[in-house]
Amino acid sequence: MLSFKNLLRRKVRSFLTILGIAVGVAGVVVLSAFGEGMAEGFGGLGGAADADLLVTQKDAAMILLGAIDEQVGAEIAAMRGVAAVSGTVIGVVPLPESPYFLVAGEEPRSFAMERYRIIAGRPLSARREVMLGRKSAESLKKRVGDKFRINDISYHVVGIYETGASFEDNGAVIHLTDAQRAFDKRRQVSYFKLKLRDLSEREAVKQAIETRWPELAATRSGEATAQDQLLDVYRSIGWVIGLFAILVGGLGMMNAQLMSVFERTREIGVLRAMGWRRRRVVRMILGEALLLALVGGGIGLLLSVATIALLSRSAALGGFLSGGVEPIGYIQALVIASVLGLVGGGYPAWRAARLAPVEAMRAESGAPVRWGPIARLLAPLMRGPALRNLLRRPTRSIMTMFGLGVGVGLIVALAGIAAGSRELIGQLLSAGQADIVAEQAGASDAAFSSIDERLAEQIRAHPEVKSVSRLIFGTASVPGLPFFIIYGLDPREDYLAHYRVTEGRTVQRSGEMIIGRLAANSLEKGVGDQLRLSGQSFTIVGIFETGMAYEDAGGVVPLKDAQRLFGKPRQVSFLGIALHDPTRAAEIARELEQRYPELMVARTADLSSRMQDFATMDAFFGALIALMMLVGGIVMMNVMLMSVFERTQEIGVLRAVGWRGWRVLRMVLAEALMLGLLSAGAGLIIGVGLNALLRFTPGYGSWLEAIYTPADIARVIAMALGLGLVGGLLPALRAVRLHPIEALHYE
Repeated sequence: MLSFKNLLRRKVRSFLTILGIAVGVAGVVVLSAFGEGMAEGFGGLGGAADADLLVTQKDAAMILLGAIDEQVGAEIAAMRGVAAVSGTVIGVVPLPESPYFLVAGEEPRSFAMERYRIIAGRPLSARREVMLGRKSAESLKKRVGDKFRINDISYHVVGIYETGASFEDNGAVIHLTDAQRAFDKRRQVSYFKLKLRDLSEREAVKQAIETRWPELAATRSGEATAQDQLLDVYRSIGWVIGLFAILVGGLGMMNAQLMSVFERTREIGVLRAMGWRRRRVVRMILGEALLLALVGGGIGLLLSVATIALLSRSAALGGFLSGGVEPIGYIQALVIASVLGLVGGGYPAWRAARLAPVEAMRAESGAPVRWGPIARLLAPLMRGPALRNLLRRPTRSIMTMFGLGVGVGLIVALAGIAAGSRELIGQLLSAGQADIVAEQAGASDAAFSSIDERLAEQIRAHPEVKSVSRLIFGTASVPGLPFFIIYGLDPREDYLAHYRVTEGRTVQRSGEMIIGRLAANSLEKGVGDQLRLSGQSFTIVGIFETGMAYEDAGGVVPLKDAQRLFGKPRQVSFLGIALHDPTRAAEIARELEQRYPELMVARTADLSSRMQDFATMDAFFGALIALMMLVGGIVMMNVMLMSVFERTQEIGVLRAVGWRGWRVLRMVLAEALMLGLLSAGAGLIIGVGLNALLRFTPGYGSWLEAIYTPADIARVIAMALGLGLVGGLLPALRAVRLHPIEALHYE
């Protein structure tokens, strides 16, 4: 009860502290819901719950990237114990409303159609027909009888279905043959579902399939697959990023509790003189912090429920949310909030307990300038009135700077990785002296790009084109490297010269491979060793070094082998085009794009800015910056309000001696902006340090190449200054409104 009364003494401070915790907790829950939703969505694709066995391409990083010859299904159907086989094609297409729209291709007469419970219209029965998931129909405002376009082909909406799986209910289903054409998988499927005559024969059928087709994997519902490592990454991403938000809010709470102890020094001294033991003082302060954390956590959970419900209705984001969070997720968020309360109140409680009664009772109200060792150390560097004012409470200033710096540091780290990825993609695609690069127009992701390789011959005939290199880009999972990048190249084309072989020789024929130095070290492989990918064995004939982590953590195989591995017969991912006159690159790119509308053609320096992968990444960063601005702005506002509260008498004196309101306003805003600028410096150090640590992460660290561009640094500084402006404006206005007489009478 006493803790509750103490919090009501500073209603604004308590409200802002609770709000900061609430936004942090909501950020954790919502971001973890995205991570879990992505994992459940990808993991649920081809879920074997409605089948006895699921047959997929072995070692495929994701099930939707798999490609299996359709004839294999007919052979499996003839095996002993198999009652029925159903093949499915899964693909992703960009829509104006959603960059990642899932489309499944099913045979209308197969048992797999039973999965789609029709709630309006009828099931699929013929080509050029489409069934829409309930959520996608709602978000896209489509009904039975409407037209729906997929890859510029019009389909007739014949039914609305529901499966209960978020990805599927936010997607669509078309005829298997239509899907094979739409995703360039003629006579191929992504996976097979099997019904068995007798479940007791399941293990025997499983072994028979994997023995006959070593490149395939047969699994039951719930069994581990090659994509499980990737799904675990998705699950952890939301929690890791969300925890940064709650950490910023938690440090803000610790700051608020410290200020509570500072301003109640005399009161605590009186309590100690009256016989309160140290543990009782500790219990009081911790009780206040815990109460703040629990109230903030509860409000954060309510806020997260409302946010998830709102975002679930979005066509672009609905598929990445499973419709909510598991109860364990809410419990974990409340536990985090409680721990945050204990940690955030721990140091202030310890400081309060250490106060000697006599010294505490002598403490004056207001904000006396008592420079400790930290302040004296920083004093020579702190020039100007704004910096000197920050030294009045060096602990508070440093804690605020560090707290905001954590949020800024996360932005710095992610921006560095994004810029590094852009640079590496540019270097990767410009290898082989390519001046312009072609990707499939409208591809949702580089992994889904598919170009008919016959276009390479047509482009070679262009009088301005010097050479064309074909490139297949894909990933596989091998023990020791969860993301093993495979590049398929024609040994006769220019691009292969980019891979500088330092040991052995380059590839010359089918079945050979060269691998990067990072991959060789991780896999403990050398020249002459064998490496199996998707059931196919390759002989390592050389080890290369390019200096780019993306490449040095992967391998190169002949183009035909890569087409077979990734199920892309006569298809490639990119075309690298070298010109006779590189200065005309932009002009030739526009000309080729007009001539071949199925391609997106751009200079290598411009391609990443037009790729959907990076557009999605930019949108994610925008949302993350908004979250950090909100949490950081609340923390900054709380700190500056506390500064104004404790300097009320001082401001009254300044107004009494002639300071005008605008001068007081400028003083408070200058302190807030300076604190924001110092936070930016701390954030840059934290972000660079975080990326340096991530480089040592086994399996993933070798991928991370962070680059810090002047534009990103300017954006970080602008964000930090924005934090200072947003957080300092209300306290500054409050300071201006103080009447000199009332301020001088303030206790």
